[in-house]
Amino acid sequence: MFYFWNVRIKEAYHHLQQSLQPLYENREASNIADLIMEDITGWDRSKRVIHHDAELSEEQLLQLMVDKEELLHGRPTQYVLGHAWFCDMRFQVDEHVLIPRPETEELVMTVRRLYADMSKEDQRRIKLIDIGTGSGCIAIALKKYFPEWEVWGVDQSKKALDVAKKNALLLDTAINFAQTDILTESKSDHLPAFDIIISNPPYIPLEDKSEMAGHVLDHEPHMALFVTNEDPLQFYKAIVAFSDHHLLRGGMIFFETHEHHAKGVVDLLEENGFENIVTKKDFQGKDRIVHGRRMGASL
Repeated sequence: MFYFWNVRIKEAYHHLQQSLQPLYENREASNIADLIMEDITGWDRSKRVIHHDAELSEEQLLQLMVDKEELLHGRPTQYVLGHAWFCDMRFQVDEHVLIPRPETEELVMTVRRLYADMSKEDQRRIKLIDIGTGSGCIAIALKKYFPEWEVWGVDQSKKALDVAKKNALLLDTAINFAQTDILTESKSDHLPAFDIIISNPPYIPLEDKSEMAGHVLDHEPHMALFVTNEDPLQFYKAIVAFSDHHLLRGGMIFFETHEHHAKGVVDLLEENGFENIVTKKDFQGKDRIVHGRRMGASL
């Protein structure tokens, strides 16, 4: 039990770490405790080691107790902290947006590698749209890497767009945001044509729910995670249909996919006139990224 005096940093850290061990493996409990203590004290790990006997203020101790209770109730660490790191950038996150993941960083880096050698003059002509932008992490990261590009981020959730707009402001990036339901094509008619379409759409079949961690199911937005068992490619089909009228000739499309449905996405692109289709594995060796180029578009 904590009292509002004489609680040192090292004691607070060990208390939090031990409290989390019933829910997490030792290493993860230690990592989470480190993140929480860094957020509360403003000191990184090395500085906390040096000042391990420093006492927490009453305000810091109250925050520690609140954070601990939220973590013990299964709230993801990133939501407790209010931020997550993506491509070495800090993004605000809450329950209205997915927590950015390493697989999605690989999607961004795939685009970065393919366009890295383009001249600045050519870059100025590039328009990219991120469909289902959520926190805005994909759109903002790519705008940071390619400041000459015109970048759009669309989402059907106004609350998600509010988070994305905050992140764009905090990270000093000019992004065009629009509220659009990609499943309703008529609502996308106001958008221009693009050179690049990128998306990490909902792709987890409902039947996979039983295999997912409780902290994901209980806190992350289901509308950004799940699709029906009957049509797991629902969003990919809608985005490919969108590309018929919004992807310029020679333009590219980039998808993050479910490992078991990457082949279905490849087939969908082939059926719709895309060429040079590539499937890339993620860091776990799972088919995760699919991209291709549309050569037959008339735009």
